[in-house]
Amino acid sequence: MIRKALAVAWKELLILFRDRGQLAVLFLMPVMFASVIGSAFGGGTPGIAVYLVNLDDSPYSAQVVDILYQIEALRITELESVEEADRLLADGQALAAIIIPAELGQKIDAFERTYVEVMVDPTQQQYASIVVGIMQDVLAPVIVQGEVQHGIRTVMRESPAYETMDPQVLRMVEAQTRGVIMTQLRDMFENPRIRVEVEDLEGVEVRSLESAYSYTMPSYAVMFAFFIVGNIASTLLAEKEQGTFRRLLAAPLPRASLIAGNMLAYILVVFLQVAVVLGVGALFFGMPLGSSPLGLLLVTLALALAATALGMLVASLARTRSQADGIGFVLGLVLAAIGGAVVPIPDKGFLHLLSLLTPHAHAIEGILKLTSYGGGLVDVLPQVGLLSGVALLFFLVAMWRFRFE
Repeated sequence: MIRKALAVAWKELLILFRDRGQLAVLFLMPVMFASVIGSAFGGGTPGIAVYLVNLDDSPYSAQVVDILYQIEALRITELESVEEADRLLADGQALAAIIIPAELGQKIDAFERTYVEVMVDPTQQQYASIVVGIMQDVLAPVIVQGEVQHGIRTVMRESPAYETMDPQVLRMVEAQTRGVIMTQLRDMFENPRIRVEVEDLEGVEVRSLESAYSYTMPSYAVMFAFFIVGNIASTLLAEKEQGTFRRLLAAPLPRASLIAGNMLAYILVVFLQVAVVLGVGALFFGMPLGSSPLGLLLVTLALALAATALGMLVASLARTRSQADGIGFVLGLVLAAIGGAVVPIPDKGFLHLLSLLTPHAHAIEGILKLTSYGGGLVDVLPQVGLLSGVALLFFLVAMWRFRFE
C-alpha cells in the first residue's frame, strides 16, 4: 500500500512541476510578497535611518552625539559635511539628517541663541516631527547645563570679590559649583519625588520581533501554503471528470492509497514552500530560524496536513474544476486576511478572537514562537495539536462527502 501511495504521489509531483505558472505562485510569489512588504515596514534593520554631521568639537556636542547613539529608534550614520548629507538625503538613503553647528559650544557658553538643524527627506515629511521631537529631548540636558553655567557666572560676577579673585580660582569654583548643581539635577531626574511607572499586565507576555521580515516571511509562507487548496481540489475533480479514478480503481489500487498519494504529494510541496521562504529570509534578510528544528518540522507538518485536508474538503464539495479553483482562491485570501497572514492582527479584541478560528493564525503563531520568540518544541505543541485537529476534521468530512465516480 505504501509503495502504491508513493507512486501516486510521484505522479502528482511530476504533473505539478511541469506547470511553471503554478510553481511561480507557490514558490516565487511568497518570497516576493514577503520581501516587498518587509521592506515597506522597515526592512531588516529596525529604526529610522538618520545622518549626523557634527561640526562642533565642544563637550556639549559630544554629549549630544553620545545620547543619540543610545536611542534605539535611530540608526545613526556620521558624515563629514552638510553637502554629503544633503546629497544622500535627496537620493532617499535616509529619512533625516541632524546638523550640529560649529559654534554650538561657544553659543551655549555665551548664553546666545543657536540652532541644531534637522533636514528631512521631502517625500517623508511625516517623519519630521518624530526626529524633531527626539532632538528636543536630546538637547534638553545640554540646554539645562548651559542655563546652569550661565546662572553661576552671573551670580559670581555680582559678587564683590569677583574683580580681585584669581582667574584660576574662579574657574575652579565655577566647575565645583556646576558639578554640585548638575549632580543634584541628575539625581532629581533619576529619582523624582513623584514617579510615573509603566507596568505590563500580569500574565501578559511582551514580545517583539527583530525586523519586519521576521513576521512577513513566516506569514506569507503560511498564506501561500493554503494556495494549494484550489490546486488539490481542481486536480482531483479533473481526474474524476476524465475518468482517471475509474480506471485506477479498476486496477489493484486501494482507495486509501489513491487518497494518501495525492495528499503526500502536496504535503511535500508545502514542506518545500516553507523551506524556501524561511531559507531566503534567513540567508538574505537575517531572519532567525530558532533553536528547535524538530519543533519547526512538526509545525510545518501540521500546517501541510491542514492545507491538504482543506483541499480534499473543497474537492468533496465542489462540482466542477472552475468552482474548485474559485472556492480555493477565495478561501485562501479570506482566511489569510482573517488569520493575520496579510497584516498582523491585534493581540486582543474581536479580530483576535476571529483569527483564532483560522488555521493560519495558529501556524503563524507556531513558527513565530520558534523563530523569533525563543520557544522550543514544548511551546508549539498547542499549535501543532490545533492544526492537526483541524486537519483531521477536514479530512473526515472530505472522506464522508467525497465520491470517486
